[in-house]
Amino acid sequence: MKYAFFQGCNIPARIEQYATATQAVFNTFGVELETVPEFNCCGYPVRNVDEKAYILPSVRNMAIAEKLGFDIFVICNCCFASLQKARRCLQKDPQLQEDMNTLLAREDLRYTGKTEIKHFLSVLHDEIGVETIKAKLVKKFKDLNVAVIHGCHILRPREITLFDDSFVPKITETLMQVAGINNLEWQGKLECCGAALSGINDEMSHKLLSEKIEGARKAGADFVVPVCSYCYLQFDTTQLNLTDENGNPLPVLLYPSSLASALVLMNKA
Repeated sequence: MKYAFFQGCNIPARIEQYATATQAVFNTFGVELETVPEFNCCGYPVRNVDEKAYILPSVRNMAIAEKLGFDIFVICNCCFASLQKARRCLQKDPQLQEDMNTLLAREDLRYTGKTEIKHFLSVLHDEIGVETIKAKLVKKFKDLNVAVIHGCHILRPREITLFDDSFVPKITETLMQVAGINNLEWQGKLECCGAALSGINDEMSHKLLSEKIEGARKAGADFVVPVCSYCYLQFDTTQLNLTDENGNPLPVLLYPSSLASALVLMNKA
């Protein structure tokens, strides 16, 4: 398998380890993640400013991948939702697709809808498969309790993202169990972390984050595991700006990092 690797803007600049660990995991299974320098922002920052300006960058990215003959492999939830949104909008509106292709023609690009958008968790679960992952494990984690927070954009709106069951997601649960990680039930796992309000209403952003930290601690979490890059930045960076009422910061663990440890580092031991 080979995919066009779409990292978005935040991950290469601020969470490089997310991409590095993901590549290490998928290389173990013979999956090639091709970096495409021509990719641009998914358009998310202008989502509430101009609908067409929001959709066009994602359509351009899909047209680039289509020209290369690849589906797009995504690790950022916001990018995943933006790409899926653009794809759905063009499916429903042929005139919009024609308008977008008129703009893309300036770069000798054309969108026809052939390119699919793949979230890395779905590729792990559905295309590589649990049994294949199990076969590569030498050791598993023991007594590691984590609080997974999915983030908003992978689950909602479910008719756009088409990821798992948005009310009772099971993919992450299954993938955690494969590596011996105990995925706790906790209040806040499907709620907003507050990142969307950062810089707009910091008080509310911090309140939402504090609620998540409290919920994860009450459940007995050793780590919080964000799927979303924005959630990661909230827990890894913004958490440090909160008052001491939360005690020591709740450590953050990326799922690809934990799985990479089990698949790559442990195999080398």
